[in-house]
This record gives sequence, structure tokens and C-alpha cells, in this order.
Amino acid sequence: MSREEAEHFKALGNKLFAEKRYKDAIKEYSNAIIKYPTERIYYTNRGLCYSKLEEYDQVINDCRKAIELDDTTVKAYYLIGQALTEKKRHNEALNKLKIGYTLAIQQRVKYVNDILQALLTARKRKWDDDEVIRLEKESELLRYVKGLVEKERSELVKDEKDEEEIDTINYNSDERISRIVNVFFQSKENSMRREIPDAYLDKISFNIMHDPVFTPGGITYERQSILDHFARNGNVDPITGRPCTESQLIPNLSLREAIEDFLKDNGWAADY
Repeated sequence: MSREEAEHFKALGNKLFAEKRYKDAIKEYSNAIIKYPTERIYYTNRGLCYSKLEEYDQVINDCRKAIELDDTTVKAYYLIGQALTEKKRHNEALNKLKIGYTLAIQQRVKYVNDILQALLTARKRKWDDDEVIRLEKESELLRYVKGLVEKERSELVKDEKDEEEIDTINYNSDERISRIVNVFFQSKENSMRREIPDAYLDKISFNIMHDPVFTPGGITYERQSILDHFARNGNVDPITGRPCTESQLIPNLSLREAIEDFLKDNGWAADY
């Protein structure tokens, strides 16, 4: 195995990737892997090419190998999380992206906001798919309940000779169906409400928070938002103006738990 030869192929792959020649880049990264199969970067680089080509199974395979070689590889968790989201394997996607986000904070990678956005997108996609299933089941239930009322109507009018009584049966049945439809409609309206508690929103970006932390002044922010603020404006709380450093930030665990519970039932909020 030759590390030097492998690095040569990697450099060729990087050049081809920059030129958006992803298939050609894949060949060079594959050559690098043949020469030195224990280097995680070759797998994540090739996985990124596969991601550009929307070949998500290949992305998953390469990223799993990279994680097997080094389970602190942020890029691998990021790419596999996105690929799993596209494959609608939402629970695993969320798990991988959460690990990636935690590692990104620890390692101070520059694309931590991209990982956070991928995590929010994965939540939204999961909610969308779950909502389709829920609505299908609700429609099926509505049809079933209406069918019961219609069956009862048929039974009641089958041997009834009195026209006035038949009219009464039909009126009562129509009223019951109308009330049932209204109940289902109201349930749908309630599920469509789009309100996010202000406490769940970051006071800098105004996005819903994923990793809320509070400062010594008691103000809660999204962790990466306040870190970006420190980088731009110095170590001060943007609202209170009091001095504050990263080491003084305290995770707001109770709020994080509340937001996670909220997003389970309101995944649309991830796009807020």
C-alpha cells in the first residue's frame, strides 16, 4: 500500500471535483482507496461525489466505511444523514445528523450551520411523510364511519312504508354524517395551525432552536448563532450587552426537550 500514490489520486480527484466532473473524480478516489484503503477522507470525498450524482446508496456505503475507520468523522455523518433523508430512512438520518452536529460543535467545523439545516430538513421530511400517512388513515376512518351511518340508514328504511318516517330517517342520517364530517374537518384545521411559541425561537436568527443555550444574563440563544455573534462582534451578550464567553454558555436542556417534543408533532416548524 502506498500512501504517496493514494494522495496523488486524491489530488486528481479533488481537481476533477472542482470541475464538477464527478464520475471522473469517483474513479480517482477509488484508485486512492485501492492504494490506501484505511484513509477515511478518500471515502467521504467519493461519497460527496456520489451525493452530487444523487446515488444515495453509494453515499451511505462510503460514509459507513469512513465512520468504521474513524467514528469522529463529521463529514461522514453529515453526508450519510442527508442520503438517509433522501431514502426516507428518517429515524436513522436524524440519529446520524445529531451525532454529526455534536461532533461539529466539539471540533468547531466551519459548516456546522449546514449540518443544523440538514437536521431541520430531516425533521421536516419525516413529519411530511408521517402526515401523509396520518391523513390517509383519517380519510379511511371517515369513509368507514360514514359507511356505518349509511348502512344503518339502509337497514332502517328497508322495511319502512311510512314516507314521513323515511324522510325523518334520512334527515337524521344526513345530520349525523354532517356532524361527523365537521368533527373531522375541525380536527384537520387544528392540525394545520401554524404557531410557534416565541420561547422556541432564537433571538438572533429567529429560527426555531435545536441546541438552545443560555448566557449568564439568562437569555437563551441557538448555540451556533451566539458563537457566530461572538466571532463577529466580540464576547458580549447581544441583548444584555454583558460580557459572555463560550465557556459560560449553559445548555438549556428543558427547553431543548420541549422543542423536540413540539417538532415531533409540528415538523413543519423546521422550515420556519
